[in-house]
Amino acid sequence: MSKSLSLMPRMAANNIRKNGSVYFPYIGVSTFAMFTFFVFGLIMKNDIIWTLPKGAYAVVLIQIGYVLLGLIMLPFLYYTNSFLIKRRKRELGLYSILGLEKKHIGVMMLWESLIIYCIVMVGAVILGLLFSRLIFLLLLNLARMPVDVTFMIKPGAVVNTLVFYAFVMGLNLFVNLVQVGKSNPVELMGDSRSGEKAPKGIGFWSLAGLAAMVFGYRMALRAQLNNWIFTDFFLAVFLVVMGTYLLFTSGSIAFLRLLKKKKGFYYRPENFITVSGMLYRMKKSAASLSNICVFSTMVIITVVCTVSVYLGMESILTSGFSRGFELSFIGVDKPDAGQLKQEVQAIAARNGIVLKEELDYKYVGDRAYKRDNMLCMEGEPHDSAGWVYMSLMTLDEYNRLEDAEETLQPGEVLLFSSGPDFAGGIVSFDGTEYTVKKELTESSIIDKHANNVMGSKYIIVLANQEELLRVSAVYHVDGSTQESYYYGFWLDTAAGEGSMEEGIIRDESGRDEMIDEFSLEIEQYAAALPGFAEYRDRRENMMFQESMYGGLLFIGIFFGAIFLICLLIIMYYKQITEGFEDQNNFEIMQKVGMGDREIRRTIRKQISMVFGLPLLGALCHTAVGMRMVYMLLGAIGFFETGLLIACTLGGCLVFAAVYSICYKRTSMTYYRIVRKMG
Repeated sequence: MSKSLSLMPRMAANNIRKNGSVYFPYIGVSTFAMFTFFVFGLIMKNDIIWTLPKGAYAVVLIQIGYVLLGLIMLPFLYYTNSFLIKRRKRELGLYSILGLEKKHIGVMMLWESLIIYCIVMVGAVILGLLFSRLIFLLLLNLARMPVDVTFMIKPGAVVNTLVFYAFVMGLNLFVNLVQVGKSNPVELMGDSRSGEKAPKGIGFWSLAGLAAMVFGYRMALRAQLNNWIFTDFFLAVFLVVMGTYLLFTSGSIAFLRLLKKKKGFYYRPENFITVSGMLYRMKKSAASLSNICVFSTMVIITVVCTVSVYLGMESILTSGFSRGFELSFIGVDKPDAGQLKQEVQAIAARNGIVLKEELDYKYVGDRAYKRDNMLCMEGEPHDSAGWVYMSLMTLDEYNRLEDAEETLQPGEVLLFSSGPDFAGGIVSFDGTEYTVKKELTESSIIDKHANNVMGSKYIIVLANQEELLRVSAVYHVDGSTQESYYYGFWLDTAAGEGSMEEGIIRDESGRDEMIDEFSLEIEQYAAALPGFAEYRDRRENMMFQESMYGGLLFIGIFFGAIFLICLLIIMYYKQITEGFEDQNNFEIMQKVGMGDREIRRTIRKQISMVFGLPLLGALCHTAVGMRMVYMLLGAIGFFETGLLIACTLGGCLVFAAVYSICYKRTSMTYYRIVRKMG
């Protein structure tokens, strides 16, 4: 016994080498998965990132990605293991017939798992040590943080990776031992090439899948940006995934049975083999196909969202600003507007800076809860979409601000919404009704985005000061003492050296330092004035936000790559499984007179149908899901509809091309297996 057990390590190593076509891809994808997991752990546990400016944002995103990565890799590596054990069952059955006891087979499988574990972990750790600093610098660069830092290797990240993969391998080994232990040698010999039985209740499950898909699509198409958007998103994803699985498993069989009833179509050699072969193996194939469809959708949406957010980052980061530099004052003792502007211009001149597009106006601000055409004092406290911010101003102030010549009678208002149109002829200020003479479509104060329902801003123009005081009193605000004054401006790019995009100076000649000194002096001056409320420098906001969105971009890049690798490995293993299952079938067809040309045409038609369906499903899911994705991106201030459409079309075209290339490459494995006939 001890001698036979001593042979197990050698047999395990030989088995891995001889079954390289199925083991090597598994080892490769496992190494990539653990390498990614290891790098995420290194970054998360590195103390230096916590000391960097804005580093906390990136760390939080890395922590979320670390957990999500584990949740994705656990079922995926378990799923790929099912391909391995299926291909090995015939070999293990042969060992049993030749006299090898199940305990010896179990020991051999244990050694195989240990060898794979060591190979994967050594490869993952080596790759992690080689590339972790480079990836860390990529994160810092995307997050716009200092890159001249020391990256430390933390043992805790190594331990976490070792433990996680040990758990994965232990789970897979346990499942494999249970399957082998419960089967006799004859079952093991036949299991590797056995077809799947048609599932029961085809009609019911097909209708259930169709219903789930319809409801999921309906939820995605009717989604609104409100407090329930994230709940709706996950529910829609769940329904679509369930619908995809049920339609591929039961719906596809129902469709194939329908084709089988069409005698003129079915009783043709190429169609007969294609339909029959797919019909009796579709349950297993459909599980793979549904996974391919889901992973394809995840790849497309991840890439599209990542690219869209990256290209639209400027718009996202500045959506809450009217100007690059903003001063706000409130109360009776506000500084004189003319004197304030004169002093700010003098400070700018001392620092070699010229202002442009100056904007200043007086208003009375307050919050209200929108219920139909009413702007109420009270409402649902957690309904972010329901609460709006009102800026009340007089007609004279509005005409001065917009260089307009509008007229109003008492009881009339002009109204502008930064989000969806108010779309009402009457506006009720908590019971006090006014006629909306005109709903404005644009404003110098803030841009309009119809999808911006989270924190919309209403600019309401009233006929005179008396009307303004009357409306503000409804909300218990004294408009005479609580009036606010806003003053904002951009910097002139043409003045001095350097270049600027929307007010942001970028060069290496020290102009940034000039802007910093100017901004600091402005803040100190304004803070000493009576009624000072707030000073905002858009650059500071951008620095903090860039860290968060840069970390999000980092996560998107890695997860897009991970989903693509998962997709490729599922496609590869499916081609191997299909090839071995079809090998004898096509050999029999050849012996009964079917020519090689007909066999090739049948093979090409079958695998084209099989792999075309997931791509078609993924494109449909993406097309429908983009509306909900747009709503989700709206929550972070992304309203670039044209950009998202362009990225979606480009992403779908690129993915279809990559998918086709991967399909052709993996199908070569299928052809090589099937051609080993006779």
